[in-house]
This record gives sequence, C-alpha cells and structure tokens, in this order.
Amino acid sequence: MSLETNLPFLFIIPLLLVLFATVFVTNKVIKLEISSVKYPEIDGVRGYLAFFVFLHHSYIWNYFLKTNIWQEPDSNLFNHFGQTSVVFFFIITAFLFVTKLMETRNKPFDWNRYIISRFYRMFPMYILSVLAVFLMVAIFTKFILQSSFLELIKNSGSWLFFSINGTKDINNFEDTFLMNAGVTWTLPYEWMFYFLLPFVALLFKIKVPTKILLLFGLGFLVFAVINQASIRHFLPFLGGGLVVYYIQRNKLAIDFTKSKFTLLAIILLIIAVVFFHSGRKPIPVLISSLLFLFIAKGNSFFGLFSNTLSRKFGQITYSLYLIHGIVLFIIFYGIIGLENAKNLTQMEYWSIIALSIVPIIIISQLTYLYVEKPFMNILKK
Repeated sequence: MSLETNLPFLFIIPLLLVLFATVFVTNKVIKLEISSVKYPEIDGVRGYLAFFVFLHHSYIWNYFLKTNIWQEPDSNLFNHFGQTSVVFFFIITAFLFVTKLMETRNKPFDWNRYIISRFYRMFPMYILSVLAVFLMVAIFTKFILQSSFLELIKNSGSWLFFSINGTKDINNFEDTFLMNAGVTWTLPYEWMFYFLLPFVALLFKIKVPTKILLLFGLGFLVFAVINQASIRHFLPFLGGGLVVYYIQRNKLAIDFTKSKFTLLAIILLIIAVVFFHSGRKPIPVLISSLLFLFIAKGNSFFGLFSNTLSRKFGQITYSLYLIHGIVLFIIFYGIIGLENAKNLTQMEYWSIIALSIVPIIIISQLTYLYVEKPFMNILKK
C-alpha cells in the first residue's frame, strides 16, 4: 500500500496529540470544573468516543470529496470509530438509567421529572445545532426561496424534534444532512430507550403507574413507527442493561481494574476490528458490552479514562458530537470550496482535519459552558 493510502492510519496518533494539546490549552482559558459523578471512568471514555465519531466522518468526507458518494468507510478501523462508538453511547445510556432505576427501587420513581430532565438535557444543544444548519442553508442558498414555502416549512420541521422523521432537504439544498454529517439519527433511538424505561422497570419488579406505561408506550410507538426503527440498534441498550444486572446480582469478587483485563479488552477490540467490518453485529456488540463492564467496574485503561484531562474532555461529549459535522461542512463547503477540496492531496486533507480539531474543541467547550450547563443547573434546582 502507498503512503497516500496509509496516511489516514498514520495520522491517528498525530490527531490524538493535537486533541490532547487543544483540550489542555483551551482548558486554561475556558475553565471547566469536573462534575462529581459516580462513574468517573465512563465520563472519561465518552469524549474519546465522540472524537472517534469525528474521525469516522473525516474519513467519509475524504471519500465524498473524491466521489460525491456519502457511505460508510471501507476501512474496518474507521468504520468501527463511528459504529462502535455509537454502540458504546447506547450501552452507556442504558447502564446509567437502569442503574438509576435500581438505586431508587425502594421509593417511587419520579417519571415526570425524569422525562422533563431528558428534554432539558438534550434539546437546548440540539436545537442550537439545528439553527446553525438553518442558517447555513439560508447562506448557501443566498436567502432565496428555492422551494414552495409550504415545503420549506414541512422539511424544516423534520429537523426540529430530534429528527424523528429523518432530515429532509431544506430549501432544495441537496443532501442537507451533510451539514451535520447526519449525526442526529442516533437521537430518536435515545428517546425510544427513554420511553422504554418504565417497561424495563417492570422486568426488575419495580412498580410503575399504569398511566405512565400507557403514555410512555405511546411515545415509544410514535417514535418507532415514524422513525421506522431498526431492531438491531436496540442490542447495545440490552447490553447496557445486562451489565447492570451482572453488577447488581453477581457475587463474584472479580477485580476488573487489573491490568490483565485492560490487556484483554485491547485484544478483544483488535479482534472486533480485524474480523468484523461493522460494530453493530451481535458479536462486536457483545465485545463492546464486556469492555464496558470493565470500565463500569473502574478499569481506567492505565489511567487514561480517569485523569483530569479526559474527564474534562468527556464533559463536552454531546456538544462535540453535534458540532463536529457542522465545522467540517463549513471548512470543505464554505471556506475551501468543494471543487478545491477535491484536489487536495491526502497530506493536505489530513492536515486540515488536524487543524479543524482546534475550532471544534473551542466551540464545543463554549456551547457546553453556555448552553448545556445552564440547563443542567436548572434541573438541579
């Protein structure tokens, strides 16, 4: 294989170094306090998962610029960067909320506060990212109505509530989803799990009011039908729930923080990447669930996930996840231009990707501090 072909892989370490340097420096200017959490290692791993999704979309953009085709990477590694990271996000969601259920099983669970808190936590940053997409559409269509007004309203509306009905092209701007790399497809699945939680509670013999079961069940059905949900995307949620079940019920005193389990986790990751192109298959999901068990039990991967830098980085995960696609679009479509970007050498392309990390991290830290955190504080009050 030529150097040009290998460059994406050779650039992974330099890209990580740029990431560490950027997070370190920006944290000196935009100071973030570390939140006190029960599972610090989970906080520490989430930022890297979002960063890997960024690498996944960077690889896809590279192919798109040459072929005008948006498709999953042909590279197993870069495909796992996206798919396995999302699998971990789903596992984490299930683990945290099923754990919360188990911790409050001896007293009534406040279902109203629970669903409102989810809306407060996810909607502000989401709607900000959508407004950024709307603004970009307006700019790149030169503020000229390219479709009927009714169609503009209808297609814009498809973006408003977590893209439950997909992301339609706005104002006839072809492939509008490119503006955020289509990352919002995962959010309806997050919401479907939130609506399923009362039924999960029943499995753990936790009483749930009938009214809550009916309302949440209806919410799940609406999302599942409109979104045309795929069953395979629920496997990671099952994995997260099984991790909780194991931790709650298993009496074996196994110390998963030992280095031998870290090495085992690395070996299993290598197996998943080498033998499976997709991270969504049952065996890779099983491997991801097992790896997450190690992390949930305190394995920090030689301190990587428990250090201050990683935990601060982990706090901006949601912003990073929603923002990175927007920044990539602005760079390649707005600043460089698609025609010029098509002529970039691989060295030039991945150097631009490295430089893009700086604005992505800065913007993500600012949006976390001034959009996400204020609404989180409202919930605490």
